[in-house]
Amino acid sequence: MSTPFDWQSAPDADVVQQYSPSRHALRPLDEYLAEYHELSAPHDPVSLRQPHRPLLIYIHGGYWQRLSAADSLFNANDAKTEGVSLHAVEYTLAPFAAIPDIIEECIIDVEKTIKELEPTQVVLAGCSAGAHLAAMCAREYAIASRLSGVVLLSGIYDLRPLVVTDTNDPLHLTPESAAAVSPQLLAPTHGLSRALCAVGESESSEFIRQNAEYANHLQISGTTAETKVVANRDHFNLPYDLLRRGTLVGDWTLAQLLKDKS
Repeated sequence: MSTPFDWQSAPDADVVQQYSPSRHALRPLDEYLAEYHELSAPHDPVSLRQPHRPLLIYIHGGYWQRLSAADSLFNANDAKTEGVSLHAVEYTLAPFAAIPDIIEECIIDVEKTIKELEPTQVVLAGCSAGAHLAAMCAREYAIASRLSGVVLLSGIYDLRPLVVTDTNDPLHLTPESAAAVSPQLLAPTHGLSRALCAVGESESSEFIRQNAEYANHLQISGTTAETKVVANRDHFNLPYDLLRRGTLVGDWTLAQLLKDKS
């Protein structure tokens, strides 16, 4: 039986390996980034934001330092098919904003979007750093109390391991500042009803561990949290399933969004 990975005692190079999702992916990262753009470019973000409908709010990843809302509309065709309103959150990237400021931007954006669109149901979703940001948003009662559920994909909820990685160069995290923005390490909050914490099968053991541990953390606060490791998915293609029928993630999300139609 193999010994579980311990980021606190492991060599820095091994921590970097664990927290470099592209090294575990099924396809090269550049292919995924190009595909995000190609799938998103044809869609007008304004027209996807329809009031008085079920609403999926998506927060993109990129380790708080790359990607954008414009390249995060790859679920648009599924949204149109299902009659779901889709909003991708834009936020200032590091190094032009620190993580606490990014969190605050996302909270403001999510609250404003829900108020403006008056949706019938709301699911907040995020992938990777976006899952971290979604988790931090869902700690706010004003947001959590409006959500039908939250979908956290391939998230990182304890940021301390990143301190020794190149990812930290524009983030400037210390062990102390990383802990302060790590939802795994913060006191449980209440108000969130349901959560799906999912990770791809083709991911590092650390992302799989963090996924399971954060689901447990949510359960302490009374949230009904499910944990899934999804076959044939990695860190970068798992978000494609968010509104796709016949997939584990898509069926869960649509079940929350379309409750009024069931």
